Amino acid sequence: MKRNRRELLGDLGIASASTFLWALGCGGPAKTIRETTEAKGTSNEVRARLREAVARLAALYPTVHSLAVIRRRTTAAVDVLGTGVARAWRDGVVLTVRDKDGTWREQVSSDLSQAGIAAAVRALVGTSTKRATFDIGPVPPTPAAPTRIDDVKLRKRVEAITSFETRDSRVVYAAGMIDIDDSTVWSIAPGHDREQRLVRVRNRVLRAAWNGTRPVVGEAELAWIGNVDDHLLDEDAVRGATKRALELMTPGTFEDKERTVILEPSVTATLIDAGTRALLTSAAALRPEVKRRLVIGATVAGPLVTLVDDPTVGGAYGGFVFDDEGDVAAPITLVDGGRLAGVLADRAGGGHGRGRRPGHVGPVEPSPSHLRLAPGKLPHAALNDDGFILEGGGTAIVDPSTTRVVIGAARARELRGGKETGRVYADVELVGDLAVLLAAVSGVSSDSAVIAYRDERDGEPRWRSIDAPWLRTTGLVRARRRRA
Repeated sequence: MKRNRRELLGDLGIASASTFLWALGCGGPAKTIRETTEAKGTSNEVRARLREAVARLAALYPTVHSLAVIRRRTTAAVDVLGTGVARAWRDGVVLTVRDKDGTWREQVSSDLSQAGIAAAVRALVGTSTKRATFDIGPVPPTPAAPTRIDDVKLRKRVEAITSFETRDSRVVYAAGMIDIDDSTVWSIAPGHDREQRLVRVRNRVLRAAWNGTRPVVGEAELAWIGNVDDHLLDEDAVRGATKRALELMTPGTFEDKERTVILEPSVTATLIDAGTRALLTSAAALRPEVKRRLVIGATVAGPLVTLVDDPTVGGAYGGFVFDDEGDVAAPITLVDGGRLAGVLADRAGGGHGRGRRPGHVGPVEPSPSHLRLAPGKLPHAALNDDGFILEGGGTAIVDPSTTRVVIGAARARELRGGKETGRVYADVELVGDLAVLLAAVSGVSSDSAVIAYRDERDGEPRWRSIDAPWLRTTGLVRARRRRA
């Protein structure tokens, strides 16, 4: 029986396959790319429209902000059935005002033309024609544009990712991808005029092989902000993904119980990402059970844990020059030696610097950018103890009422006396309370890896990254529970 890509990926249970399907023409039609000047305009034309909008809004509201984005997404993918390139376009404007009584209002439009922005302004000011006079500041320099790459060159680049290895008959699915999110963002308000261009690039390879009745998946990925040629997955990374997919798993299972676990960077990143978003934001503090813990100086993790959210790190996939409320990027220390030092907050939550919108046009939310977990002093091999090494971080499911978390991992390597026994179990879960897992951290490696995330909320992308070392902690390890 012949199977299409969607059925094949579904059978294999491969996560985040939507970009492959979309690029290869299996994910439905992409939005039409509009290239006319009327649809977007030059940078100075967009700025002039936003300045006019701010002047009219500021005549009636004490707090005003305008945010506009032109976003282009290009994805080139290659798999066992062919190569494809997909392109999509998204533009929009968000006008935000605050009344004298403190009520926030927003108007969102997908039309960046002069008429479209004027219509969004009228929705907030009605028939008023008043204009405020103030100094917005100098026009910022236009960010440098990346080198344009046509479809032929993109195809060659993505095919080069998979050219390192010799095919193995046991590999039932192989794919490579280059995904480029190119966003130009303007932020204008009384007192500032800012513009940034964020070109987020991901290179990814994926391999899948059957091991008995279940698939084993191996992946490798690099992600950064910059030009598409700044980095490339090398031969070792590609062969490593294939090796992980072909690794034989130990049949049977193991006893569900509390164990010492060594988390490799992708699993560490899953834990830190889940912990930050569930515990360390002003939005999380609205829940009573979290608010009791969010006291500056309170112990929220082990003493070896120091966590900083720093969007200023050069080339970081989750970085930015300013957030979606117009605040200039600056590092925020969240946990200092295990003690709470700060939380991520947007302006509605009483803070600044981390008001982020999915796709720059979605609802504003306090959100991490580029998290840095401070490294330790020993290589990761020195952390080994009796227990498991957990590899291949997947998704985390968090119960918001209890902060209980279930973290998926692709495999668990058994350790005895600090040495691997050779037993490797596929599809496992680390289960526990987020605060307890973080408090139990007893080792942090000196070596680390950067893990990038691109997920979506209501169809709009959210970008973030984590510089994660290996961690040693304690938690319940069990075989993965299958969910409907």
